[in-house]
Amino acid sequence: MSKEYLPQFYAMLEEHIGISLDDTKQYLIESRLLPLSQKDGHPNVYSFIKELVKEPVGSLHWQAFEALTTNETSFFRDRHVFDGLQKHILPMLIASRKKEKTLYIWSSAVSAGQEAYSIAMLIRENFSELHDWSILIQATDISESILDKARAGIYSSSEVKRGLDQQYLDKYFHKKGEVYQIHPSIRTMVNFLPHNLVGSWPFYPKFDLIMLRNVLIYFNQDAKNKVLEKMHKQLHGQNGVLILGASESIYMNSLYKTVPLEKISYYQVN
Repeated sequence: MSKEYLPQFYAMLEEHIGISLDDTKQYLIESRLLPLSQKDGHPNVYSFIKELVKEPVGSLHWQAFEALTTNETSFFRDRHVFDGLQKHILPMLIASRKKEKTLYIWSSAVSAGQEAYSIAMLIRENFSELHDWSILIQATDISESILDKARAGIYSSSEVKRGLDQQYLDKYFHKKGEVYQIHPSIRTMVNFLPHNLVGSWPFYPKFDLIMLRNVLIYFNQDAKNKVLEKMHKQLHGQNGVLILGASESIYMNSLYKTVPLEKISYYQVN
């Protein structure tokens, strides 16, 4: 079982999706790529990797990239963040956008949609004054297959029980057999789109709030810098807010200033 093509595969990942992996992550590569390698008729994962390295990048490569970038998440993950959104950040943004009556939010690397739907439920539950506003919650991910799941809004019992209060489950979900589907009134608040953060970007509007959580930790430094520079251009002026994951921060970057809040920090244009 030759692993000689792993370095070339790591380089391919960095080039196309910005993810930095090394031999310490072989367990991840083996577990994530095993189903694809078996489906493609390979005796093991490393035979599959050899094919990927030797062939021009195509649909099979992107299936492999998607398999390696799909991350576990949950509703209202890191409760302190959503407390900060409810008590401080959203009221501040709403006050700054009262004249326009618009609120644009981007949930990037959204995976199966829990973060975007959590924001939609939070707004619906706590900010009734926005009933006549134009609200856009844009949710993106590199994986088309995970976006299909997100659009359907169907989750297992274990998925809804991770982080979701009973009041939200009762009010915004319908039980369908052994699964739960989020209510259409919440699903229609979110627009799901495929997007590769380290690829070319289409035209997007300026956003009042960008959620970029638990993404940068997987990128090499060059990819991190490029994504942060692009995100800076997408924030709506001085009031725009960027939120990173709990273990992520921006060091030595003159584009942003850090704003401390109770138990969390966020970033704004410097």
